[in-house]
Amino acid sequence: MYYTEFLCRLDRRTRALTWIIASTLVLLVVFFVLYSRSGYFPTWFLFFGVTIALLYVLSIPRKIRITDAAIEIHCVVELTSIALDDIALIRPMERGEMRRSCPLLASYGFFGYYGWYYNLSEWSLYKVYAAQWRNFVRIEDIYETVYVISCDDPSAFVRSVSEARRERTLTQNRNQLKIEF
Repeated sequence: MYYTEFLCRLDRRTRALTWIIASTLVLLVVFFVLYSRSGYFPTWFLFFGVTIALLYVLSIPRKIRITDAAIEIHCVVELTSIALDDIALIRPMERGEMRRSCPLLASYGFFGYYGWYYNLSEWSLYKVYAAQWRNFVRIEDIYETVYVISCDDPSAFVRSVSEARRERTLTQNRNQLKIEF
């Protein structure tokens, strides 16, 4: 069985944004606990804020594994699998290509960049799994879903996916030859 693993490491900017966002959330919680007059509005606001933050934490990308059948993006609780046979295009991206992207249902800097982003220059949606705002790889599948991931070495990632796809094709051809004889 073939597999290669790439870890998602936070860079300095992402760690700083995470610290700022977490500190702001803690200050808001302290403010609501100390200064709310036990009304419904502060309680509901606090409940929804904490719930959304916890949902973000569940989708933090941890590692990317390339197996002989798929690319698996492992998050804290979520697992996204992209079949190698379904990949139409894979290529490294420049940092400037993501410059005009804005988060829709996504996290921007809270333990990474993940979720749905809208790219204003291409007028399209991206599903982003990035631990840092650089070293991007763009994966388009045959269903026209665009995934953007980040890893330490994008060219090595693309080479590993190409090698896994080649190995899969060779294995399928061998199996077809065995069936014909």
